[in-house]
Amino acid sequence: MTKIRMIAIATLVAAQAVSAQQPNASAAAFGMAGNYQGAASGADAVAWNPAMLGLGNGGFTLNLFSGGVQTGLAPVKLSDYTAFGGKTIDAATKEAWLNQIGTGTENGAANVGVSLAALSIGPVAFQAGLSGTGDANLNQDAAEAYLYGNAGRTGSAKDFSFNGSNLHGSSFATGAASIGIPLPVSVMGPLDKISMGLTVKYVRGLAVARAQDGGSVVNQNNVAVAFPAIFTDSNHVGNSGSGIGMDLGLAWNSGSTTIGATVRNVMNTFKWNTSSLSSTPGTVTFDGTTTTNNFDAAPYASAPAGMRAALEDEKFKPELAAGIAHREDKYTLTADASARVGDGIDIGPKTHLGVGGEYRGLSMLALRAGVAAVTDGAQAAAGLGLKLGPAEIGFGMSVRSTKNNTQYGAMLSLLSIH
Repeated sequence: MTKIRMIAIATLVAAQAVSAQQPNASAAAFGMAGNYQGAASGADAVAWNPAMLGLGNGGFTLNLFSGGVQTGLAPVKLSDYTAFGGKTIDAATKEAWLNQIGTGTENGAANVGVSLAALSIGPVAFQAGLSGTGDANLNQDAAEAYLYGNAGRTGSAKDFSFNGSNLHGSSFATGAASIGIPLPVSVMGPLDKISMGLTVKYVRGLAVARAQDGGSVVNQNNVAVAFPAIFTDSNHVGNSGSGIGMDLGLAWNSGSTTIGATVRNVMNTFKWNTSSLSSTPGTVTFDGTTTTNNFDAAPYASAPAGMRAALEDEKFKPELAAGIAHREDKYTLTADASARVGDGIDIGPKTHLGVGGEYRGLSMLALRAGVAAVTDGAQAAAGLGLKLGPAEIGFGMSVRSTKNNTQYGAMLSLLSIH
């Protein structure tokens, strides 16, 4: 049963290793739990709302190397596994873990974003970054086979079904350019500022992996595990797909209050390049005497038709977002709402509704916090910014709880000049 254990381990670890589309460059946004639609300015506007660039803030802003991760393993946590440090896991602990999984799955999930550089000059801004998303699921039978082998928890051979066990991972590189255009209109008087914005982005698919149970049969007489997979061929990592996307934004400012709205991926032509992909049948068989396995690379066309159709149908779907920010001398308060339309490549929660705030009453230090209701759960975050003249080093931490998992996150921004 060594091969079954290898499959289970690979499935869980891969979800932690993959890195999703336009990364957030702002540690302030992270620390405010992503409630930043009406507060983004300068280089931050590329990821949030390009219309903010047209409100007349002008000047030069720069963000260098901002990276964040959100990841979790549940209901059995990674710390539960690592606590044994290579020692034998006792039967009582194994039983407790399997009871925690129950009729659900052991789920691992990760979202990672790295903004390499983002800058703005007046109403124009640019950003380059890397991002990705991944998740993996093992049902109770798959976890039991991993922990005990095909004899299972009773010590007697039993039937297993791995139905529902799967792995998904995608990573991307994105280059984007944004412009904000002031509009010669007014809503409440001559001090009003209204602008529209446009972001055009080029998305390159770096790598993709998909694997799922293909009807495995494990019983007292034989083992026939099938876990077919599709993955980027090693010769094509960095060139697994491409496309052009466009975001549109609108912003209004009057005094200390700003309202913004964005439609992300109004158009996005991204698709995976199937000529860069390979597959493997992912099979292990044991007839009581002989063990055979086949993890050899095979043509993409050899993968199950359903898996190929699902991969080729993956798109970046439109996302609607709106927010408001109110700024005073020492603090900023924000509220945001967003929703992605339809099912596609998932980058973060599908829905978001939250509030955030920043307090700047301390010398050289900005304190941030935020909460939000997200798809199937909630999240909270806090962070700080250490200001050194016009420059800032920012840090944030977060926790997101959903029905399947609890994910913990952190973000560090090495240099932000605003």
